[in-house]
Amino acid sequence: MHSRRKRKIIIGIILFIEAIAFITSTLWVFRGRVLNDVKVEKSRTATIFIPGYGGNAVSTDDFINQFNDHGIAKRSLRIYISNDGKVSTMKKYVKKIKKDNPLVQLIFQDNTHPEKQADQMVNVMSYLHDKYKIKSVNFLGHSSGGTIAYEYMVKHPHQKNAPEANKFVSIANDYDPNDKRVKNLPRTLHVLNIAGEIYNVGTDGEEAVNIVKPMGKLVKPYVKSYQFYLYRADPLSAEHSMLHENPSLDKTIAEFLFNKHPKL
Repeated sequence: MHSRRKRKIIIGIILFIEAIAFITSTLWVFRGRVLNDVKVEKSRTATIFIPGYGGNAVSTDDFINQFNDHGIAKRSLRIYISNDGKVSTMKKYVKKIKKDNPLVQLIFQDNTHPEKQADQMVNVMSYLHDKYKIKSVNFLGHSSGGTIAYEYMVKHPHQKNAPEANKFVSIANDYDPNDKRVKNLPRTLHVLNIAGEIYNVGTDGEEAVNIVKPMGKLVKPYVKSYQFYLYRADPLSAEHSMLHENPSLDKTIAEFLFNKHPKL
């Protein structure tokens, strides 16, 4: 009798896990429907995904999977940066980098020092340029991932044998409004600054809108174009960490990154 009861419990647990998996996969498909009709242009410009403080592959997987699964862009490379700045390819998903909006995911061994990571980007950019012949890139940084991209651009504006920065998406991050180095940003750079807001409370739970928004005054005089986008929704969509798990926001980002004249 005891073994029968134990067997029933085990079967119940298995059925529960299967039900959760089914619901999760169903919700994934449902949430992603907003990307079904997104139309984009294709090029060989690689989009580099930079996670925030303590971030790893999970931090940017949703972006990449959604873009890849909907044919918007192509998951191409996962790049690893060791503690001492050595760059290597963790995984190559394609035989060759093509004109299909290649996506490059960065994984830092030391993922809690944005200034250091920004300096390590010098090696990353040389690696992409020399090994994969990538000539142009977009940066997408969530939270302090934006700091890494920004610091790289203002600290190393004249790096040789490196791809040119084309577009920069900064999600839920703030910048020193008096930074004099901002003049080092590429004059051809297009910037999209995104802030999240839970309902109308003025914050995504970590970054206040009025702290994220001033980036515009800082960079506008020195870049080709600047746009600010406020995403206001419930906590499950607009909370700081959920901003990189949000297909609705993915749609806005895709249209900015992969079209020459996006209408946001």
